[in-house]
Amino acid sequence: MIEAIYYNGTIYTMIREGASVSAVAVSGGRIEAAGTDEEILAMAEKHTYLCDLKGRCVVPGFTDSHCHLMATGLDLIRLDLRGVRSWDEIIVRGRAFIEEHPPAPGEWVIGYGFDHNIFDDPILPDIHVAESISTQYPVFLDRICGHVGTVNRKVLEIAGYDDDTVVTGGVLDKDENGHLNGILREAALDYIRRLVPVPDVNMLARSAKKTMDIANSFGITSMHTDDLESADFDSVMAAYDLLKSRGEMTVRVWEEVQQPRVPQLKNFLQRNMTTGWGDEYFRIGNIKILTDGSLGARTAYMRQDYADDPGNRGVAVYTQEALDEVVELGHRSGMQMAFHAIGDGAVEQCVRAVEKAQNAWPQKKLRHRIVHCQIAGRDLLERLAAAGIGADIQPAFTASDAPLVGSRLGKEREQESYMWKTMLDVGMTIGGGSDSPVETLNPLWGIYCAVTRKDGEHKPEGGWHPTERLSVYEAVSLYTRGGAYMSFDEKEKGQIAAGYLADMAVLSKDIFKTDPEEIADISVELTIMGGKICYEKDHSARS
Repeated sequence: MIEAIYYNGTIYTMIREGASVSAVAVSGGRIEAAGTDEEILAMAEKHTYLCDLKGRCVVPGFTDSHCHLMATGLDLIRLDLRGVRSWDEIIVRGRAFIEEHPPAPGEWVIGYGFDHNIFDDPILPDIHVAESISTQYPVFLDRICGHVGTVNRKVLEIAGYDDDTVVTGGVLDKDENGHLNGILREAALDYIRRLVPVPDVNMLARSAKKTMDIANSFGITSMHTDDLESADFDSVMAAYDLLKSRGEMTVRVWEEVQQPRVPQLKNFLQRNMTTGWGDEYFRIGNIKILTDGSLGARTAYMRQDYADDPGNRGVAVYTQEALDEVVELGHRSGMQMAFHAIGDGAVEQCVRAVEKAQNAWPQKKLRHRIVHCQIAGRDLLERLAAAGIGADIQPAFTASDAPLVGSRLGKEREQESYMWKTMLDVGMTIGGGSDSPVETLNPLWGIYCAVTRKDGEHKPEGGWHPTERLSVYEAVSLYTRGGAYMSFDEKEKGQIAAGYLADMAVLSKDIFKTDPEEIADISVELTIMGGKICYEKDHSARS
């Protein structure tokens, strides 16, 4: 039975650059046929839903190849610190939040999104800021990158941290007297996350659904998400099962499972859930490994010192031997590995670990990936390509990070950063993500950044390192074909053709004919998942 026909559109199939049809027929949630209006409308049956696209541009439903779906939803109901310009503003917002939302017994005050680099005085907030918000409740203030944060004394007591505490792969900052100043980095901060009271399953489901609704408004129908920063694995699974039972999964989820050390990974593998396990709405994806921090916090692990902080090369979360061990276990167990790696030192550690695992257990079919891969010279990119390792890139980072990179790395090493075009030239597969809540979920903003290499004010003139700009087709491919390939879905998603899932986004303008400077202004008017409209601009979502 032909359930729906979408016709009178400019439907870019993404099979190759410029390829288009005007109509598609849907049956069983998949595309039955794609062709001309005359061909497809002739297939209509008595109860077929007909949708006139009115000439609008249609592309495959977007895939966000790396984000934090549940965390994005949870942050919408927590203390919002995005855009603050000073310590005082953090304190004012924090106190107001507690007054408006008095914490229940045992509940923490969690703030997210500050970026000290935009402060009038760019210094990380310390324990005095957290204590000024509250001494009664545990207070945890998370920088926008998620790799450095600040806590009050209550949190330090709960964690058992004191002046003598050492955390492998982490840093506990101290004041001039050698006492903890509340600033925690990498593994020291990750331990705090595990102490935060886990939201109940209903709250997790609500937060996930809230994010899915936002994602649908941006044309997203698939997301690769790391949710284990928000809750334990069983709670995450239960929340998605709850949404499936309600018919509320309007995004297809590829779950990135954080299992940072060998004992945890072994426990997970006992579940017999390898990469790809699941159904069309939820599947187990990769094993996610955090190998360094962020550029903004100077914890990204570099091969050379930071230009603006001599003696500091960032934080290597793993020794090479420890990383080799966990990668070999995941690799030989048939799990795709995804490495958060921003600095070239971390990227080099990752490629060494994969090369070693490949030599011992040859199988390039697992499509391991580097998440972010921001600083990496051509030598490393060629090694990644040779090892079959792809990259999840976040084009929006070029807009937010460009002012920092020169000062952090120096002019020479700045040339070896955010090398998207070079990645394609050396044969790497790349997908486009947002890292939400770090950046907006909107793929059209990411596409704009990839094509122009400019910020929201259309600066710098000509684009930042313009030789690394992508074409519009290449940029759209990041969020369609690239993301599909990374989840082994290149025959299911990322294109509009017979047999593919009927996931599509209807745009307000033709993205391939719009001035690149105006791509970010394009809006999504309809989002279609499995042949059904799940988002309609200016209307309630329909099933």
